[in-house]
Amino acid sequence: MKLRGIHVEARGRRAVPAVERLVTEIAPVLGLNWVVVQIDGSFAYASHQEVSGADPMNKEEAKRLARLARDNGVHLVPMYNCLGHQSWGKRTGSLLRAHPEFNESPDVDTSAPDFYCYSWCPNHPDVNPLIFDLFDELLDAFEPDAFHVGMDEVFIIGRCPRCRNSSPAELFAKAVNDYHAHLVERRGVQMQLWGDRLLPRELGFSHWESSENGTEGAADLVPKDILVCDWHYHLMQDYPSVKYFLDKGFLVCTSGWKEPAAIRRLIEVSRREAAPRMLGYLGTTWCGVGEFVGAITGELQDPTIAYVPDVVSGVKLGAALAQG
Repeated sequence: MKLRGIHVEARGRRAVPAVERLVTEIAPVLGLNWVVVQIDGSFAYASHQEVSGADPMNKEEAKRLARLARDNGVHLVPMYNCLGHQSWGKRTGSLLRAHPEFNESPDVDTSAPDFYCYSWCPNHPDVNPLIFDLFDELLDAFEPDAFHVGMDEVFIIGRCPRCRNSSPAELFAKAVNDYHAHLVERRGVQMQLWGDRLLPRELGFSHWESSENGTEGAADLVPKDILVCDWHYHLMQDYPSVKYFLDKGFLVCTSGWKEPAAIRRLIEVSRREAAPRMLGYLGTTWCGVGEFVGAITGELQDPTIAYVPDVVSGVKLGAALAQG
């Protein structure tokens, strides 16, 4: 497969040594050539210092990581998770803490059983200028050929007065198109995103992996040069999303997590649907990069997250199958 990757979370400056080891030691040995590093607020933004988290990575550290990655044949792609995932439970992320005016649903009850994560308002007149400043700082620091905008699991959309008269598909597409215009048309990099909000539930996926709030119509309203990371974590007989995205005209990679049977089947389906736009496989970790690196090297014998050993096995399996 052309792209063989891993997605990791870099939580502040303490993650820098682990990312360095990942791009210089681990990825090359596993045959990986693509590392998506989720940064979000873990960067010392000069343009908007208020949105940076505690002890963030700085520009010089990012430049050094990017240089090391290039020297080892690895595409290091920064990620800023956009629109959704602006909180976790009752813990609000750094962007909405600094700018609560961007919150799409500030009055929602965060203790309600069905609450998941805040979203920002795609129609707020001040949100894009700020976000684009952050994009630009990450692009200038990492000098990548692509940028990942996240956009998974957006459950809150169309709630505020600015948005409630637009359809979820139109709102989601507006956000995608706005980011595409800045990243692809202005800055000349590829745009990558998670694909779940573009999938209709009729394909048979769960509400985590597909839309039940009307965002799926955005698939027909956005550019097709976007790389869609089609993630599914549990075994299914088939993954019709792969053909669905290819038929829509998107660039596609599949993404698994920690279940060996699901990873094998995802890659089998990817190969079955072989097409010039089927680009590869991206393994996900959903733990801090330091914990992942410690576990995969054997230096961390007792991970604090129980599933980390399974994640390590899944990444190794996916890397091997993506080469075979």
